[in-house]
Amino acid sequence: MFSLQVYYRFWTVSFILLLSIDVTAETVQVATGEFPPWTSESLPHGGYINRVVSSAFELSGIEVKFHYLPWKRALEATKVGQFHASSFWGPNKNRQRDLYHSDIIETDSFVFFHKKSFPYFHWQRFTDLSIFRIGATRGYTYSEEFWNLADNDRLRVSVANNDLINLKRLIKDEIDLLPLSKLTGHYLLNKYFSKNESAEITFNKKAINSGKDYILFSRAVPGNDRYLVLFNKGLKQLKINNTLQKFRRELSQ
Repeated sequence: MFSLQVYYRFWTVSFILLLSIDVTAETVQVATGEFPPWTSESLPHGGYINRVVSSAFELSGIEVKFHYLPWKRALEATKVGQFHASSFWGPNKNRQRDLYHSDIIETDSFVFFHKKSFPYFHWQRFTDLSIFRIGATRGYTYSEEFWNLADNDRLRVSVANNDLINLKRLIKDEIDLLPLSKLTGHYLLNKYFSKNESAEITFNKKAINSGKDYILFSRAVPGNDRYLVLFNKGLKQLKINNTLQKFRRELSQ
């Protein structure tokens, strides 16, 4: 009887300790959005970038909770401190006042997708594209110059809520050009369109931007600079041991 009491007491104490560990587990709240295969609630690990984010923090014993929102809302909520960080964004000087930028996670340039039947065009500046109908996705960075020209009606830009809608518009000839990540463009075309439809689409090789991708950490969250340091430390380790290359290879499997 005594040994049975000791047994129950042992498991009771163990259960309480386990509960304490769960309650006190350190968790980083990250606002993100849909941009497959980089980030997506429907993909394993939340997509490639979010897998990198959670893996980098895991090396410091920190869990990550992702919150999937429209991109603009994710950014604004992170700025005011509703979330520790937002995954993921391109470079923008105007954001540095409110947000710390992590080390570069990945590079993938945006290019202009168009139909193969579209007349050949050569461009050096965005203003060279002023005669074309350009699609854009709400909340995306692209470049500061791109949005400044659009806001001043020097580019004919119409906005949709996501890239899939914009690709459908492109195939239907509702727009002429669509700025899009090469990886994302090919992923969406292969997943959601027929072979005949996908075969209609190509892209201009000139890159729109430098393609540098970051995690942004809110300056409004006290002590958030510590999470920035820990993330960068974990990211560096993932690069050293070639884990990022492994994750990229698995995207096509």
